[in-house]
Amino acid sequence: MQETRIYYQSQKDWDYADYNALHRYLSKMIEHAHDNIGSHDGRIRLYEIKEMDISAMSDETRVLLYCSILSQNPALIDECSNLKELKNVLPLAYRLILNPFKKSGASIYRRFNVVY
Repeated sequence: MQETRIYYQSQKDWDYADYNALHRYLSKMIEHAHDNIGSHDGRIRLYEIKEMDISAMSDETRVLLYCSILSQNPALIDECSNLKELKNVLPLAYRLILNPFKKSGASIYRRFNVVY
């Protein structure tokens, strides 16, 4: 049986550590999407990104994915047709805290109401 990917999981009862783990996963995938593109790992990451179903994700996941892409590899938005709908992502209605010891974070994250 295949396990549900973290970005599709129910986030009921999640705390900051769970959202931080989700962010780290997404961020690492985006960061290395084009690393050694000829390598097996690089192809797998890019394939996984291109296969993501954005409509099956929570608002929090969409925001974290969009912020990760904008901060690391904005060209992915145009390269992967499935990511284009991320351009319509709105800031969260509340502050999503990934690290309770920080008061703010990178500007793109602040813009979407994420403390990172």
